[in-house]
Amino acid sequence: MNKKGAELSMNVIIISILVILVLVVVAFFFLGGTAKLFSGIKQFSPDNIEIAVGDCNSKCQLAQTYSNPTQIKTSGYCRKQVMVDGDGDDIADEIHRCYSNTIGVECPGVEEVCGYESVENIE
Repeated sequence: MNKKGAELSMNVIIISILVILVLVVVAFFFLGGTAKLFSGIKQFSPDNIEIAVGDCNSKCQLAQTYSNPTQIKTSGYCRKQVMVDGDGDDIADEIHRCYSNTIGVECPGVEEVCGYESVENIE
């Protein structure tokens, strides 16, 4: 019997299985692991208020073109959430909408239809 041929094929099979396992772990990290990591970081970082104001202004202009109350309620102006640091510790602890006093973007004819709380606490 020639064992070298059998050992070579077993080695190739074992190395192939190990390579596949490593590739699966790396793919899982990049596809699932980093998304969870970045969402966890974003959850606690406050947003830039000036950028949010500009974004809310453009969303207001778009929402004012809608005539259907359902379209208005689901518009970006009504649904936009801005993470705000309410107590000054650089960790977001409140969620504000465009029409909250902190963001302060008034949108006549739209904000009355929105129906969401303007400020919510993050628990």
